Amino acid sequence: MKHVDEIHLSDNDNLLEVVSKLQLAVAASRMGVWEYDERTNSVHWDDRMLEIYGITDGLNNRPDDFWERHIHPDDVTDMVAYADKCRRENRDFQHDYRIIREDGAVRHIRSLARTLTVPGGKSRLVGVNIDVTDDYLRSEELRKAQAQLKHDARHDALTRLGNRRALDEAMIDAFALMTERDQFCLILLDLDHFKEVNDSLGHLAGDFILSNVGEILRSTLDALACPAPRGTAFRAGGDEFAIFFPTAPAQDDLDALCEALVFRIGSPMEFEGEECFVGASIGYAIGTGPPDNPSAVFAEADTALYEVKRNGRSGYRAYSDSLASKPADATNVRRDLLNALTNDEFVCWYQPQFDAQSLGVVGAEALVRWMCPQRGLLSPAAFLGDASDLKLLDEIDNRVLHMVASQQNRWRADGIDYPTIAVNTSAERLARPEFIDTIRLVLGPQHKVAVELLETSFIDKVDATTTANLDALRELGIRIDLDDFGSGHSSVIALQALKPHIAKIDRSLVLPLEENPRQIMTLRALCRIARLEGARTVIEGLENGMLLAATRYLDCDVLQGYALQRPMPASDFSALLRRSGAAPEGR
Repeated sequence: MKHVDEIHLSDNDNLLEVVSKLQLAVAASRMGVWEYDERTNSVHWDDRMLEIYGITDGLNNRPDDFWERHIHPDDVTDMVAYADKCRRENRDFQHDYRIIREDGAVRHIRSLARTLTVPGGKSRLVGVNIDVTDDYLRSEELRKAQAQLKHDARHDALTRLGNRRALDEAMIDAFALMTERDQFCLILLDLDHFKEVNDSLGHLAGDFILSNVGEILRSTLDALACPAPRGTAFRAGGDEFAIFFPTAPAQDDLDALCEALVFRIGSPMEFEGEECFVGASIGYAIGTGPPDNPSAVFAEADTALYEVKRNGRSGYRAYSDSLASKPADATNVRRDLLNALTNDEFVCWYQPQFDAQSLGVVGAEALVRWMCPQRGLLSPAAFLGDASDLKLLDEIDNRVLHMVASQQNRWRADGIDYPTIAVNTSAERLARPEFIDTIRLVLGPQHKVAVELLETSFIDKVDATTTANLDALRELGIRIDLDDFGSGHSSVIALQALKPHIAKIDRSLVLPLEENPRQIMTLRALCRIARLEGARTVIEGLENGMLLAATRYLDCDVLQGYALQRPMPASDFSALLRRSGAAPEGR
């Protein structure tokens, strides 16, 4: 704590010089200066003080309680008490508080005051006031922006439910407080026939369904009448949802909840005059005490969910030990997928990507499709889940890489200028020591390929082998793209861990622009964060002209979405390149 300063001024010339300099400094700083004289019990405010407080009568001498009368009612008690304490303890006054000006405006003030001893032993209280309202407003805007980014990192923008990261954190927090006798419950819900709605009516209809399901989950949980704390709903990913109860409700209450969800989600939903029909398959598991392996809880609920799907879908089932002994009947699925690989039934489609300024073609994303002899052309949603269960994703990813390399060889032979093509790669595949050897066997100097990594699959898994493989990809001139940026796990951590060339902002953060124009602030912040970490940005999910027009207000590099071009087979993409060629990739 500072001691009271004693000032002894005898040299008038020096005094005049010091006063002149101080007056200049005060004028430049825009500070208001006041002085309290204990002998006369009066206060002198300079003109700047009057200006700060909105006083226009020009009177500089004020009564001693004039300051207190202008302090905000919520701050006055604390400030007066603090001032009295400083006076008693002979300490400097340093504090921020709010005032209400004569015109009614609320301003934030930074105040500093000190007791000075002048010749003759007399003392005066001298202080300055600075209007720091703009600083407070900027700090508040920054705080709100940081809070919004933190919220967005844990919530799905479409349904406004917590995402998988939020679910994991909620379970970890609950398990930390749980005793060995406490019971919890995890419910997993998967939409039936969602793909058919998405394929027949488009992504906007699919998003409408997902948003409705989110609202159904919220309202059904609100209406659940049971003594246990209410559960929380999450969108775990795609058309998968989850509900977590830190304290498990009674079995009858859980069954009533599941029945209500199956009925409400199975009721028709109308989208643009069309009735949409989906269903809900639900599995749940009840655990006792904090589990040694939380993923086992998911496995049990998923086993119950699979049993519902195996028995016709649109129902619910609780996990029991008897279900664990039932092996999944994957024989037919395995046979069909293996035949598809053997017979080259997988084909590669391309989603063009466009420069945000020139709208020239600067790249494309390779998308796998299954040309099934029995069911026709199938999107990844129809088979990648089964392929993952059967450990076939690596082979499918490798097949897509071969198809892209072969296609680029044909373009080169035909004299077609082609851009960089992004291919998806799983975290598990990139973490294998033999991954780079596989890449070297397929790609040559003439190939332009980017490896696209899912952010949510990657964070917290960057081990030494993965890091070495990422470095080797860079040395080979292969671009590294980060997909789904802004969703799932921490975006900034993913950027710093992977150091990608491209950060692709997830479509779930773009689509809400149609209903909430303020979403542009979140997108703008993500673009800036990516740019600060040295990554260019791709905005995907541009489904219509309104969303496309909004990108004019973003500092982004590349655009992708149906409003520009839908995914197309290799022949159509080749024709597009013949017409326009590949544009420079820009900065």
